[in-house]
Amino acid sequence: MLVTALMIVSACSGHESALIPSASVTTITVAHVTTPKPTMGLPSSPVDTTANRGDSPARLGQNDLVTVDAGAIGTLIDQRLFGTNVPAWLGPERLRAPWLLDALDDAGVTTIRMPGGSWSNEYGWSACELRLDEGCIWDGAARPSDFAALLAATGLAGIWTVSINETAQSAAALVAFFNGSVDDERNIGVDREGVDWGTVGDWARVRAAGGNSHPAPIALWEVGNEVYGGRPDAGGDQCAPFGWENVWTCDGATYVSGDDEHDGYLDIRRAMLDVDPTIEVGAVGVADPSSWSNWGNEVIETTAPELDFYVVHQYGFDSSPSPEETARRAEEMWGPSLSDVRERLGDVPIAVTEYNLVSFEAGDAEHSMTTVANALFIADSIGQLARSGVAIANQWNLANGTTESGTDYGMVAADTGDRFPQFEAMASWGRAGEAMLPVDLDQDAAYEVYPTRRSDGSIMVIMLNPGDQPQTLHLEFEGLDGPTMVSTSIGASSPDADAFDVYESVDLDPVDGVFSVMLPPWSITEVQLGDRQ
Repeated sequence: MLVTALMIVSACSGHESALIPSASVTTITVAHVTTPKPTMGLPSSPVDTTANRGDSPARLGQNDLVTVDAGAIGTLIDQRLFGTNVPAWLGPERLRAPWLLDALDDAGVTTIRMPGGSWSNEYGWSACELRLDEGCIWDGAARPSDFAALLAATGLAGIWTVSINETAQSAAALVAFFNGSVDDERNIGVDREGVDWGTVGDWARVRAAGGNSHPAPIALWEVGNEVYGGRPDAGGDQCAPFGWENVWTCDGATYVSGDDEHDGYLDIRRAMLDVDPTIEVGAVGVADPSSWSNWGNEVIETTAPELDFYVVHQYGFDSSPSPEETARRAEEMWGPSLSDVRERLGDVPIAVTEYNLVSFEAGDAEHSMTTVANALFIADSIGQLARSGVAIANQWNLANGTTESGTDYGMVAADTGDRFPQFEAMASWGRAGEAMLPVDLDQDAAYEVYPTRRSDGSIMVIMLNPGDQPQTLHLEFEGLDGPTMVSTSIGASSPDADAFDVYESVDLDPVDGVFSVMLPPWSITEVQLGDRQ
């Protein structure tokens, strides 16, 4: 494997090349406001927060009326929606860098997924941790100790993707590493290859020796990454000829149950729960359960009732889209793409642990993911996922590195820490409230409105204008008397811009109970309301 600087991937497909230093990007950032976050909870079912959408007489135009039911209880937004991926190829130094820690905080990230897409299936965690000559995917990769230190430094929740290629006892030992106590002498056991994985305390002491004396508990775990996309040379004839994952099967039922030579999802999950029965373990799924040779249906049927959450990866396009295509993609994609699998899953939560605008880095020849257009897609995606009742989501990724095509999946540049426009989308949601309020919004409107309520009772509304014309909205808030409003917008003259402009905040008073708010072109606007003092 050629490594001259930083390894990078196409989405999580494992296509690697040396880092091409990215150009410096000057991004003007809206000031971060920290709001208290309640205990993470799952909505019992998706609640329609746009129940009247489509019934409003307002049509596409400059003077639309938008009504927010400020007196409603609202729908809890699972705080695990505000996640990202932190890949191991960033290396130990970047995981300790102040700019990376600041980026996680300023963006309002709540959850980080590790150790990095397709690398997860080839990341020999124990070899990396113990610095063995063989078994670690790359000598410069971040070790589990580095990730434990990152979790401890940030206080963020973690999701770890164990390799489907490892044994159940190896996966259990990794749970012991992160979650175990140094004085826990329970045996993990001998695996199918004859390796004795010692005790829980053995691996907790390895963690402590790496500088993490206390557990860095990870509550959420996945088994494998995009296993349905295995390569034929590794997974057999059932795999697609263009497969990208180095895994031993592409069959959903076999992935779950294992075979004579491999442990499957069920074996791995049970061994992990033996170490820590409080964790949740998710299985690899697909949005359309009948696709990929009926992968999703087979996984759902064979895991029940041992499926804690169902993992989906979804990207907007295979190649650089036009601004017009990008503008409505989130709304078109998330509801329809998840409807079938939600019906099959019942109450099992959905975790979208990878999403971004373009799946294949080679296809993003226009570098769309580094532009304002992608920021609007990401902001809209988070809102649509919240409305759909999705439990967990992780943008791909925090920092990636410039790919061979010149694009970058990251919210920040991997070497400079400069912030791309999509960073602002996550940060905007980091300032939002914990409950989504109902809104009466025309189905054909050229903008999107996400009203939220914070735990202190104040209301913050995120409004998106993914178009080249300014939009004037008339906002009314039912159930709220005499509020004040402050409106702050970031926008751009072009969807291809690599940074937002910040517009001066505006204090607004209502006229006959209605606020008029101007949305600049290609903009994210935040309006914050409070009772008049």
